[in-house]
Amino acid sequence: MAQEQERRPALRWDPFGELSLLESWSPLREFGLGPARLAGLMDEMFGDRPRAGQSLVPPVDIVEAEDHYRISAELPGVTKDDLTVEVHDSVLSIRGEKKSEREEEREKGRRLERSYGAVSRSFTLPADANVDQLSAAFENGVLKITVPKQPEAKPKTVAIQS
Repeated sequence: MAQEQERRPALRWDPFGELSLLESWSPLREFGLGPARLAGLMDEMFGDRPRAGQSLVPPVDIVEAEDHYRISAELPGVTKDDLTVEVHDSVLSIRGEKKSEREEEREKGRRLERSYGAVSRSFTLPADANVDQLSAAFENGVLKITVPKQPEAKPKTVAIQS
């Protein structure tokens, strides 16, 4: 029996040889959590808060009727005087500022979740939008912009001369 044990080749374990297997394995990938999905989950959990230097993006509803488009933007905490609505090269831009109401004091147990700063949103208007007749109204923190449609262009018949 002693001779049989001597004839078997000795198995050597290389602890560093298995490291290459770990390089391609990711526990997050096992659960379908790539970097983009993980970032999305973080935004869902903690909210998509703007970082320093970024603008707040107001939520909007865009509705199309037979003769106009209506854009309604929620802008709580923004005053009418702090808003501008501009159209340039068929791009409608809403800009404003939500100013902070808090006082600069040292307090304990304060939790700040509301965002302040620049507010901005832009939209490319459709080709049939009549930007010359655009109107805007602001009430109760909601900006309503009405963009009339241009009358439908009728084809023009051209006489052919011989």
